[in-house]
Amino acid sequence: MDNKCPKCGKKLSIFYLKQNCPECGCNIMYYDMEKRLEEDSVKAEAEWEKLNRILAGIVPKSIREKRAKKKEANE
Repeated sequence: MDNKCPKCGKKLSIFYLKQNCPECGCNIMYYDMEKRLEEDSVKAEAEWEKLNRILAGIVPKSIREKRAKKKEANE
């Protein structure tokens, strides 16, 4: 942790445990949360795509064909 406010840049004490900045009043914990959540979702999608490619290589072709037929029947 930088021990400074992300909005105004005021240096905070190491022992400052409150959630809001004493200078500007911004919520230190949730400041710019939407951006961090968006980055996290992009990362998670990339990880799932990588896992799906790995699993597609492991699963035998006969099982993949059965799954494809079952999926077509449900649609």
